[in-house]
Amino acid sequence: MKKKNTIAVIAICIAGMSAALWFSLRPPGNIPVGIVCWIGSGAVVGSSEISAADLFLEEHKSSLIQPVPVDDQWNPDKTAAVVRETMNKGIKFFISTHPSKCAVACIHLFTEPSALLINTASTSPALSGKDDYFLRIVADGELEQRAIARFVITLPGKRLLLLQDSGNLPYTDPAFKYFSEELKSKDKWEIVHRKLAVSDFNPQEFHALMSENFDAIYILAGSFQAAIGNIAQLFHYYHPESPIILTPWARSPAILEIAGSAISRIILPTQYPSRSDDPAFDLYFRRFNDRFGYEPHSMAIGVRQALELLEQAFSKGYKTPEAVKKYLLSIPVHQTSLGPIAFDRYGDVSQKFYFIHDVEKELR
Repeated sequence: MKKKNTIAVIAICIAGMSAALWFSLRPPGNIPVGIVCWIGSGAVVGSSEISAADLFLEEHKSSLIQPVPVDDQWNPDKTAAVVRETMNKGIKFFISTHPSKCAVACIHLFTEPSALLINTASTSPALSGKDDYFLRIVADGELEQRAIARFVITLPGKRLLLLQDSGNLPYTDPAFKYFSEELKSKDKWEIVHRKLAVSDFNPQEFHALMSENFDAIYILAGSFQAAIGNIAQLFHYYHPESPIILTPWARSPAILEIAGSAISRIILPTQYPSRSDDPAFDLYFRRFNDRFGYEPHSMAIGVRQALELLEQAFSKGYKTPEAVKKYLLSIPVHQTSLGPIAFDRYGDVSQKFYFIHDVEKELR
């Protein structure tokens, strides 16, 4: 396992350097697009996004897009300043993969047609229903959480442990509200709710709670934090037959590798169909792995879709934020290689949610 991880880290570093070289060699006159992600982490987070951009350019050699890495470290105290600095350099288009706390911190920068951003990961309702230049290709948190709750209602059991991450409250606070409302509407499950900082998870502090009588756990956390796998593993130790429900923002090979034997009980909600059911997704992940030598997290999907949307607009002659927004919102359904995107009049989307049970096969 350690050898596999070492190879993956080396491949990620090489991919990152390759992408940086590609960016510097793109011909002048192309349209720069800031890829806002956590590059400095040195992990699959960030590297997946940069590699996704690199792969897109290799497969679209005549593309007008010139990706530019923008590292906000997924830190809301830095996001606005980093994005504003990039805007001041003349960049007018952005794709972001950061969590809700960062998106909320920078949305005010996209109220005017001076710049446009396509967000691939932030579901906070605070971002919804606004006539601005901040577009999202993921569903609002209310749609996401009500879909997850409706699924949990179908499971056998009565007592649910819900651990909520306090490190990204713009996502998890409204998420808990909508999830619990939907679940309680059927008066079937008792929710035992605890908040914790997932990034600081200490197993010793949770043995007593985990050993209580529970029929399932819902780990309401995202940002692809590796500690989600540790939480799943501890719950599985005490409840080896009970389901472990994650959020769509835990679709990461690293998390599931850390989960160990708990992976057999994990259920992964996702906006994207299983690779087993959709050949396009399977082929994309295979191409990615063949090219870079590691399995990306799900942000690679959103980045690819966003790049294709911008390429479609640019290739049709729409090259200002205002023109691109008007184009994207005027087409009922945009086709991408990884599925359709249909914006509403505010630049938000609705999505179907899938629930993957064989997670080990999915992230093989």
